[in-house]
Amino acid sequence: MLVRKNPGCQERGYSRLLTWAVGIVLAAFLATACGGRSTENDPDSQALYGQEIIKSRKEMFDGRVTYTELSSAKVGRPLEFEARLEGFRLAKPHGQKASGSPRLTGRTLVGTLMGVKLHCSGAGVRCTALSSERQNVLTPDDVAKWQWVVKPTKTGTMTLALTVTAYYRDTRNVLFEKPPFSQEVHVGTTASHAAQGAASDMGAVVTFLAALLGLGVACATISEFWQRRTAGRKQGDGKKKRPPRRPRYHIPVRVRRRNRR
Repeated sequence: MLVRKNPGCQERGYSRLLTWAVGIVLAAFLATACGGRSTENDPDSQALYGQEIIKSRKEMFDGRVTYTELSSAKVGRPLEFEARLEGFRLAKPHGQKASGSPRLTGRTLVGTLMGVKLHCSGAGVRCTALSSERQNVLTPDDVAKWQWVVKPTKTGTMTLALTVTAYYRDTRNVLFEKPPFSQEVHVGTTASHAAQGAASDMGAVVTFLAALLGLGVACATISEFWQRRTAGRKQGDGKKKRPPRRPRYHIPVRVRRRNRR
């Protein structure tokens, strides 16, 4: 004996399954959204972050920044610029300079991931970094070095500004930033640069004179051509004009009549 299934029961079963599936998807979506919002706006997490920042700042200690002092520079000659960050155990007292080239010193805070940048402007200067921008100075015995190549391309005054920044762990969040250590350097010329400038100026003068000469020759050629053309037209007009013809008068012929006898 065959049992026939009721179509209405099948449709009700499908609708129930569909309703359950939609409900599950909505519940999962709401749970995810609410969980994300609670994590982002959780006051406890914000407070914890603030506490970590304050703790990291308190753990920093005094250090010393030492960098190259440039009194003068020449056009086209590269210069080496170096900066050092060191803890208080390695830092030398005020007034005592490191051996080698003249150096300037300043106080700063260290004890975390440190970043040092050199900002250059004026005199067409180009600064090329030879070391990583960020390095660790975690203990009073640590020391970090940064190096650049400074090359001015024009005469004038160039400005070098060194910035020291302390970061929170391995992030871009700034814990402390020192005002820039700035210095202005006069850039003078060299014999070779002066010779090149003179040669360049001489070449510009020669080019200008050649242009004037060429313009004069062109004007003279155009003037001569115009004069010849004008003279040719006048000659042609003279040839075309003929002298006026004299009027011819009809002279009657006299006929002699003989007397008829």
